[in-house]
Amino acid sequence: MKVRQFIPAILFGIGVLFFASCDLGGDNPPITQNDYSKGVFVVNEGPFGGTGTITWYNPDNGEAVQDVFGIENGGTLGQFAISLAFHNGKGYICVTGVNLLVVVDQTTFRFLDTIGGLIQPRFFQAIDDDYAYVSQWGKDGIDGSVAKIDLKTNQIVKVIPTGKGPEKMFLKDANTLLVANSGGFDVDSTISVIDLVSETETSRTTVGGKAPCCFAKANFTGANPWVLCKGTFDAAMEPGFLDKFDPPGSGFTVPNNADDLCASPAGNQLYYIGDGKVWAANQFAVSELFSQPAYGLACHPSNGNLYCADPKGFSAAGEVVIYNPGGVKVGSFATGIGPGEIIIVE
Repeated sequence: MKVRQFIPAILFGIGVLFFASCDLGGDNPPITQNDYSKGVFVVNEGPFGGTGTITWYNPDNGEAVQDVFGIENGGTLGQFAISLAFHNGKGYICVTGVNLLVVVDQTTFRFLDTIGGLIQPRFFQAIDDDYAYVSQWGKDGIDGSVAKIDLKTNQIVKVIPTGKGPEKMFLKDANTLLVANSGGFDVDSTISVIDLVSETETSRTTVGGKAPCCFAKANFTGANPWVLCKGTFDAAMEPGFLDKFDPPGSGFTVPNNADDLCASPAGNQLYYIGDGKVWAANQFAVSELFSQPAYGLACHPSNGNLYCADPKGFSAAGEVVIYNPGGVKVGSFATGIGPGEIIIVE
């Protein structure tokens, strides 16, 4: 099941709260001697009724550590860990089922704080060392917005309405944030353009497909990124769509439920997943690269290896399978349940 798309609304009133009874931060020394400042991180959404986890993989020695947060803190993240982002020595984990942003130390992965007041948080985008934005679906999975976070106080200072079901964001320049409105539990086909000076949505641009979800920068599109749309999941099952943003081109039809658009290190190739395969694209065409079931995809920023998160049915441990840019399998490692987002830090 695509938890990122179909989380039952009934689960979202659940509040947190192992933090109230466990001391997970402070000056306690790290439980292990692992240095998590670099490596490959996999966000495992976890099962219904269970908890999300984080897997850490060290490419230098092939070591994979399961449930890094649990090991280092003796606690659990809560239902449906969706994403992880690092900024200024800290990690920010969006845990949708408990409506929290969990903050950890990047080196030790020790708990630092939680940021509450969010409603179905999805993704974190730092703007500078002082502020960040978090996309959120709202109580009904339709009333989308982005919450501006003061990173010094870990408090929400403003909420800006967007389209439905906002997902990943793209910092176009110092004053402009793009937000992909996926539709949430409904349908949307727009990108919200947020002016970071006035802190308002200045426009809502319609794109060529349904359920835009993510962006990637290519070296053949100037300052503007490409946008990947998933398509619809209703009876019509409309295919996805890939195109440049502002100005759009002719675009490409892609498989329904395509996801996780990313770029090669040189920016001359784009990759995405869909229909049990990994695909490659440039400004002229799209093509199948290799067959591999995947719920998440990332491209290594130096060697171009592709990391594919295979959920294995979402009922037991998953796996990340690694391919070189030519599509040859070069490795793999186990993950927790429901591996999705993959973050690579050098």
